[in-house]
Amino acid sequence: MPAFLFYQIIIMLKSHNAFVQKVETALQQKIKYNKTSIEKLAASFGILDKTLVKELTELAIVKRARILAHENISIKERFDTIVELYHSQVNLSHRTSQSILLQQYSTPAPIGYLAGVFCELDKLQTKGGYAFEPSAGNGLLTIAANPERVYVNEIDKVRNANLKTQGFANVWNRDATKVFFDVQHHFNAVLTNPPFGSMDKPTKYDTFPIKPLEHVMALRTLDCMAHDGKAAIIIGGHTKWDDKGRIQAGRNRIFFNYLYSRYHVKDVINIDGAKLYSRQGTSFDVRMILIDGRKSKPEGAALVYQPTKDFVVKTFDELFYRVEDAMQYPTQHNTMKKNYSFLEKEAQALQYLFGLGELNSPYQPASESCVVLDTQVPDSMAFETATAMLYIKEQVGGDI
Repeated sequence: MPAFLFYQIIIMLKSHNAFVQKVETALQQKIKYNKTSIEKLAASFGILDKTLVKELTELAIVKRARILAHENISIKERFDTIVELYHSQVNLSHRTSQSILLQQYSTPAPIGYLAGVFCELDKLQTKGGYAFEPSAGNGLLTIAANPERVYVNEIDKVRNANLKTQGFANVWNRDATKVFFDVQHHFNAVLTNPPFGSMDKPTKYDTFPIKPLEHVMALRTLDCMAHDGKAAIIIGGHTKWDDKGRIQAGRNRIFFNYLYSRYHVKDVINIDGAKLYSRQGTSFDVRMILIDGRKSKPEGAALVYQPTKDFVVKTFDELFYRVEDAMQYPTQHNTMKKNYSFLEKEAQALQYLFGLGELNSPYQPASESCVVLDTQVPDSMAFETATAMLYIKEQVGGDI
């Protein structure tokens, strides 16, 4: 690299750092900026690119929020100071065509802090272990942690560079839609707020076809969680239910049926984007999914509508107490013992019914069934019954 270019880079980085420090000091002193005044301040440091101004401003928010998240006060008091920070920060409303297309909106600091507390990021320093954030942005989901206990991943060059200034255990630049082969079932905690969009073709998780980009990236993230780990995932939209109380048919039912059958889902919280997200540049509604461990074997499905829980959270205090409840309520493990000799006999009978009958009906392996039904099926209806079961299985996204 030519010497003059090297010095230009050094000067540029110094101006970036000076701007970030200036904004961080302003946040500490509760000096408020709007979009115009923050861009004018950045210009005084030679920073004219509006996207870069937004990203460096957010980096200052991350640094200030991390300090507040580690003050020697209670969790609720820390949360309240971070909420105050959120309300005083500049509205990060600058958008690019790419960020609009992918709905790339960073997590508000109060939500990021609660996600980290649920995942016990604040305890990693004493308990040991590491966390992972595969779509880290500038690091807002990690503020509850000491950075040296967190692995982060980000493909955006500016954000990746910002992450490298914060002292994380590792900063990767990988495609988070692909499998992280080297860290499967590895991390004590995983957190993600992936961009929204759609894959070219569905990704199969067992028999579940997963196509939305954020769903695929969420599941790739969960693949990296230890069996007894914790996870906090933010995805777009609110859950909707049909007239029978089930999640509406389609991609959300498929995703949540997979999630509930494989993981201990502690809560799914519908968050009002206009109330709790708007200062990140959007009023898009989101959901926070809280998970406490992986199930030892697949079982269960998404819960039906619960009027006492399935409402929209509209205040930060409501959100705090919802997450607090999820932390206090213990995971219920299935300890029921099954009479396997009886099930084996039923499996043999079903195999005969669907595979060895004279009408050549299709064989259904017991491993692909989740429930044994004490139902008599006439030989003449074997093929129709098996076909109907396959149709139902396809509609609910896998296990029935």
